Amino acid sequence: MSITLFKKSHKKRQRKHGFRARMACRQGRTIINRRRAKKRKRIAVHGY
Repeated sequence: MSITLFKKSHKKRQRKHGFRARMACRQGRTIINRRRAKKRKRIAVHGY
């Protein structure tokens, strides 16, 4: 029998790793720019 360790919460995920959260601070913007430079398909966690 296994126990549930990860409980999905869309709101928490977006608030921590979403695009708006990244753009809110300088370090977050550097992450976005780094991912853009690498030509990432997804630059931040996105919604449904």
